[in-house]
Amino acid sequence: MIQSLNAKQFEAFSTIILSVNNNLGKSFFLYGHGGTGKTFLYNAIIAKLRSQSKIAIVVASSGIAATLLPNGTTAHSRFKIPLHVDGTSTCSIKKGTHLAQLIQQASLIVWDEAPMTHRHAFEAISRSFCDLMDIPIEGPGHRLFGGKTVLFGGDFRQTLPLIADFGREQTLDGSLTRSPMWSSFTMLKLSENMRLDNSLANRALVSDGYTFGEWVLALGDGKLPTESFKQNAPSDWIQIPEVFLVPTTNEPIQSITSDIYDSFAEKYKNTIYLTSRAIVTPTNAKVNEINDYMLQQLPGLARSYHSSDSMQVDTDVPESFNESYLTEFLNTLTFNGVPDHEIKLKVHAPVMLLRNLSPSNGLCNGTRILITFLGENIIKGTIMGGSYDTKLVIMPRIVLNVEDKRWPFILKRR
Repeated sequence: MIQSLNAKQFEAFSTIILSVNNNLGKSFFLYGHGGTGKTFLYNAIIAKLRSQSKIAIVVASSGIAATLLPNGTTAHSRFKIPLHVDGTSTCSIKKGTHLAQLIQQASLIVWDEAPMTHRHAFEAISRSFCDLMDIPIEGPGHRLFGGKTVLFGGDFRQTLPLIADFGREQTLDGSLTRSPMWSSFTMLKLSENMRLDNSLANRALVSDGYTFGEWVLALGDGKLPTESFKQNAPSDWIQIPEVFLVPTTNEPIQSITSDIYDSFAEKYKNTIYLTSRAIVTPTNAKVNEINDYMLQQLPGLARSYHSSDSMQVDTDVPESFNESYLTEFLNTLTFNGVPDHEIKLKVHAPVMLLRNLSPSNGLCNGTRILITFLGENIIKGTIMGGSYDTKLVIMPRIVLNVEDKRWPFILKRR
């Protein structure tokens, strides 16, 4: 793997290994857009350290990113980060536990997709690590993350922390770059696109001298010309070149699905084919519409699964309150990140987990699975992609607790 690193990757590799071997306790941020080989570099560093019997703890902000890393898991799961963090939060890690001992013995912490996580979470981890390593949390002798070498990575042009009901300024304020710790980070940059630059499709899609990969980078850097659609309105719209668009017809869903999933009838069992394609939509309503259409393209009969919905309310709430919300009404409620009351599935349908069922077995939020069996109480399938590729897994029924300020109760959807 080391021999396959390009110049920038090797420079970053050497810098990080030097910090670990000399116990310098530096904090790094590996900055690079998608396709620059961040994951490959992580894996090379992790393999190098583990070959020396050193411990590298590997986490990511999302489950799907965690599955691409060796023994990776989500950061919130690994470090017991509170769901709601502020400037004084700490993690629920007690001294003397196996997790505490693992962190104390670790030589490196690797954290992918870091820009997606609120800065208070990083600050909470740093305080917790200092406590575990018996290092002052602030003042003389203070060292970030308890003196551990940490490697964060990601792309600030992608998803920033999601803060409900707040605007641009609050979202930016939650970014890692707004943390007081940021000035102590060493920035490592990757710019060569290892994935797109050699792609035939990328070289074929050219507009105004830009290949598709170059155009996406120019978009992220704010270098594309903008225009305004209304008088005195901000100039914040861009024109997408026609060559980058899917030709539209009177059936737009058929157009995009046939373009992205070409030859679907012959390749629907091919996991490489499935994991190399995705359709991203701005709303859940469109997700459902596209999913329903694609499910119809699969052979065989669909099986419907229905949730069991109930309410969790305070004990001092009068009995009449429970009677005011019928089960039929609860069944109609929809929430972000939670399955609807009815799910239709078929064997060979690809699905994605929405919860961390068992990170140690590759079952994380974002794990993609190809269904092989639909039972009454369980679903069987094989994991697609990542370090757990082709592993056979079983998913049971689980209870999802949903809190939404629109409703005066917690929905329990099983």
